[in-house]
Amino acid sequence: MAKNYKRFYALLRQNPDADKDELVMSFTEERTTSLREMTEEEFNSLCDALQYGAGQGYGQKSMAELKQARSAVLVRIQRLGIPTVDNWDGIDQFCLSRRIAGKRFAALTVAELRSLRTKLEMILRRGGLKEVRKRDKEDESAHLQALANTFKTNSKYAN
Repeated sequence: MAKNYKRFYALLRQNPDADKDELVMSFTEERTTSLREMTEEEFNSLCDALQYGAGQGYGQKSMAELKQARSAVLVRIQRLGIPTVDNWDGIDQFCLSRRIAGKRFAALTVAELRSLRTKLEMILRRGGLKEVRKRDKEDESAHLQALANTFKTNSKYAN
């Protein structure tokens, strides 16, 4: 997979205190200041450190924080009536909506996931998604109709 310089520069803009040359030097063991001379592994480690927070010991702690934030969002998405088990395309379609997140689920940062969690909680408090409420109402009326038909056919008072 080729290096994605766009990702690096976008992450660098989000970290105004970071210096490109110092970062590259630290991830290449003082070998170079050029992104082009970095190995793919070094480059990906650098980008992951910028994305998930190198200052926090970017390995364990930040990944656990990301996992926790993703889990919290998935729980709320499931409460909204969107299946989350092996439904990554559906989750991505939901998250890609401009009104929800405007990004794929996997591309969301911890801060964006926290913001999305708050947004989803607001939607839940207001009654959920309109499409899901409509579908649930139709399912409920179909269920009640089936019960009524069963009662009529099984009743000793039926004609």
